[in-house]
Amino acid sequence: MDYEVVIIGAGIVGLAVAANLSKNRSVLVLERNSGFGQETSSRNSEVIHSGIYYPANSLKAKLCVQANKNIYPFLEKNNIPHKRVGKFIVAVNDEDSIELERLLKNAKNNGVENIQEFPVSKLKVMEPNIKCVSALWSPDTGIVDSHSLMNVLFNIAKENGTDFAFNHIFSKAEKNIDLFEIEIVTKDGDAFSVTSQYLLNAAGLDCDTVAAKCGIDIKKENYILNYAKGHYFRIKPSKSNLAHHLIYPTPQKKLAGLGIHLTIDMSGSLKLGPDVQFLNSRNLDYSVPDELQEKFYKSGASYIEGLEFEDLSPDQAGIRPKLQTEGGNFRDFVIQEESGKGLAGLVNLIGIESPGLTSSIEIANEVEKLINKI
Repeated sequence: MDYEVVIIGAGIVGLAVAANLSKNRSVLVLERNSGFGQETSSRNSEVIHSGIYYPANSLKAKLCVQANKNIYPFLEKNNIPHKRVGKFIVAVNDEDSIELERLLKNAKNNGVENIQEFPVSKLKVMEPNIKCVSALWSPDTGIVDSHSLMNVLFNIAKENGTDFAFNHIFSKAEKNIDLFEIEIVTKDGDAFSVTSQYLLNAAGLDCDTVAAKCGIDIKKENYILNYAKGHYFRIKPSKSNLAHHLIYPTPQKKLAGLGIHLTIDMSGSLKLGPDVQFLNSRNLDYSVPDELQEKFYKSGASYIEGLEFEDLSPDQAGIRPKLQTEGGNFRDFVIQEESGKGLAGLVNLIGIESPGLTSSIEIANEVEKLINKI
């Protein structure tokens, strides 16, 4: 056996799993890019969620609520830049207000602490440029420098002896008695193999393909991903006083997305996004078309007083690995140890989108529990 654990993917979740499991196991992390966190993990809102939106008893709800309690001490301990800025969720009409009432009940059922209805008169003192008829206040929602968080997890894993193989592509894996034989190809086309007792699929946008290459019938198991692109537009620096907290509209039906919201980064810059655009191909196109500016302006202006069309400029885009189909019902994270399919020691992490950044360390703890049971 070359390694006790091989992890496919060095995004935020793969790094968290590596940092955790390498405490007492030998670990190899394979990553197709030249460094860690170059796909979904670095192209998002960098928000620390609190577990408001997700259905009761879902993994997304349970892990996010627990993560929100645990992540701030971890960030403090490791000097990772972050701010507990708080979030307003705003209703701009009576229909939205009814949805906010439902959302508040859902949050409390999930165990979210400190969330509350917030008087509009008080909100206007804190955020004079925000338009709404009712609002919720989540003081424990925050922002984090995701690259710094990933860098800390990477360094913990490295200090524990983890080997990282960047520019290495997973080809396939076969289970031979107690070990996985894992075939790997370098970017130069050289092929070799390693063996491991455990195989962790944290491949993000490629996780369904990786699962299939491990012997899983991804159609039967409903593991097939749908790529959903999200765009962001930056608000010009001279308008950075438009808001001082995260401002979210009432979420979309079936949680396809949380709506085009106003976020703040660690430098104090404001941006709007993301939207949700389901893709027909798997090309990693991160362009932000200028023609989307009108949609973003109209969305932002519905709840931000003083926002002008010319205040916006294209910023970045990211792609989510969603299990949910366009117009389909909510789908939870899949965190599955595959003993039942004759592949003991294989753990598939499928559809790890939001709140995956917030929940990454809790997901790593779940993985450890699963492999300890084998």
